[in-house]
Amino acid sequence: MQGGGDDIWGTADAFHYHYTELSGDFDVAVQNTRIDNVESWTKAGPMVRESLDPDAKNVMVRRRPNGEASMQYRPEDGAETNSVGGTPADWLRLARSGDTIETYHSTDGETWTSITTLGGDDISLGDSVYVGLAVTSHLSGTLATATFQNLSGVDPDRNRDIGDVDVAGSVESTAGVPLVSTGDVTAIASDAATLTGELSDLGGADSAACYFEYREVPTESWNTTASTERSSPGAFSVEADDLTDRRYYEVRAVADTADGDTARGAVSTFSTPNPSNSKAPDSAGSDHAGPDSASQFGPSDGFADAAPWLDDDTPVIVITEPTRRQLEKAVTVDGERLVVFETSGTVDLGVRDLPIPYDKCYIAGQTAPSPGVTLVRGRVNVAASDCVLQHVRVRLGDAGIEEPTEDWALDTVNTADETENNVIDHVSASWSVDECLSVGYETADTTVSNCLVAEALDDSVHPKGEHGYGSLIGNDATNVAMLGNVWAFNTDRHPRLKEGTESVVVNNVMYDFEDGTWLDPDTEASIVGNAYRNPNSDKANVFAEDDVDTATAYLEDNVTDDDVPMVDENVTVVDERPLWPDGLAAMPSDRTFEHNLENVGARPADRTATDERILEHVELGASYLVDSQKQVGGYPDLPVNSHELNVPNGGTRQWLRSWSRRVESPDG
Repeated sequence: MQGGGDDIWGTADAFHYHYTELSGDFDVAVQNTRIDNVESWTKAGPMVRESLDPDAKNVMVRRRPNGEASMQYRPEDGAETNSVGGTPADWLRLARSGDTIETYHSTDGETWTSITTLGGDDISLGDSVYVGLAVTSHLSGTLATATFQNLSGVDPDRNRDIGDVDVAGSVESTAGVPLVSTGDVTAIASDAATLTGELSDLGGADSAACYFEYREVPTESWNTTASTERSSPGAFSVEADDLTDRRYYEVRAVADTADGDTARGAVSTFSTPNPSNSKAPDSAGSDHAGPDSASQFGPSDGFADAAPWLDDDTPVIVITEPTRRQLEKAVTVDGERLVVFETSGTVDLGVRDLPIPYDKCYIAGQTAPSPGVTLVRGRVNVAASDCVLQHVRVRLGDAGIEEPTEDWALDTVNTADETENNVIDHVSASWSVDECLSVGYETADTTVSNCLVAEALDDSVHPKGEHGYGSLIGNDATNVAMLGNVWAFNTDRHPRLKEGTESVVVNNVMYDFEDGTWLDPDTEASIVGNAYRNPNSDKANVFAEDDVDTATAYLEDNVTDDDVPMVDENVTVVDERPLWPDGLAAMPSDRTFEHNLENVGARPADRTATDERILEHVELGASYLVDSQKQVGGYPDLPVNSHELNVPNGGTRQWLRSWSRRVESPDG
């Protein structure tokens, strides 16, 4: 099958569907032997949907190019899609019994593991439904090919594109095709590994040349091993002996039959170890959590412990081209990873989110050559825990969208709901349609430090109208630290502390704003050493709505313009800090303004024109709002420079410190 389309996700789908109409119960199983890696979220698998409308309620057991099987469902027409699970498997199963939907995965088609069970309260489908196989490339206008075999429980008799796919999909059924599977990677050394596979069916051919394709993540081209000729089904293996230590690799088995057919197995991922037997003393454990900073505040000065998992065994992913594809491949590896950059430039995210879906990802933008890396036309969504996002710029903008739409009512950078122990440090976040930089609901232990949060788009494409906001801390977020940041040229939310939050707001600059720090009910906050400069209203800098009487704050050494009150009567001011990170040392507020203007943003010692302009306007006392990035020069087009990185096998943390200092301070 071939299918295009943006995705099967969100509130509406775009994909190719091979299906039939069924009534009552069913039990569909299929093996997905191949899926093109057009995007990391290309997906294929069995589906049931109530109608053929793009926004129809549906359930899908999906498989991605990384071999991971999971399920997703839309509970109501037009509702958001939810997902569950994520385990390597190539057999997928979808069954209905009455009002119950069961989803499974398997590695052999015999022993099935449940992904989840959906009852009538989760999704209610009519008696007559459409059941079949679905493929989406996750990239409109581009086709992805998925190969299925051993289909049982349904006999699809028609196919069509669903939604706006830009390029037509198709279905081709072939009898007697070869079958090859990728096996385990064994004997993994720092520079070599044994790749294994199995030829299960020659597809009627007399023989097949069996070999492997492999590549370092995130490169695009495949390397090819020597081949083994087989005239009957069976196992085969080859040693790859040209690997690099501390890297992730993708591998897949291939069989070229004598009659011209080619079969490929699923893509498997493995990592090579550090060749050294010992770690540098500063390389492991949370006692040395994160690089030191030229700023007053380091990444671990808040409640988060910056990447306690990072040590000299952590695999390294090297970005060599400023492309969405490379960056997406890096952040979607499921495992500990340190992402470093041998290139500078502008990364166009293509009017789509860049999610970080798996825990333990450290994006080290400080390693890029001058002028660093800027991500545009997309949100960075830290949808995992134990992550660090450091020394990058993200500029969402309106992406050329002209009409208000909920689909683009996005933050520029955020941590997702229910994540924990994340650090966003030295990030420049601007031109949001919702907030520039936010912390998710029900999160824990989040630090935002040394960031430039500026020029939220005021009257842009948000469906609610004017919406030029700085930062929101979501309901019931606990242990949030906002340290040494600059908010500038936003109307509101500097930050807004939503209901039930527990936060410290220390040594920040809030500049040219209408609403300052906004406390919702049942909040607790320690607000210390901040500089509220150039407010555009006479509202108190720290305030709560008139009907709120449960907002609690400790205030110390904050400065503001003489004619603006610091705190209003709706906030209960207490004499002791309700919370405070261990060891955090605040600066006197008379140092905050000068210190922060010198130290915030992605690369304080290597600023681009946009950051320079914003901070110069702050220093000069300017006042303005932005409705579109076009008003202030548009999206940047940074030069693509390159350098070679030599990641040491010992002292990884010290190495990161040295790169941080180079971009944070002129003295290095």
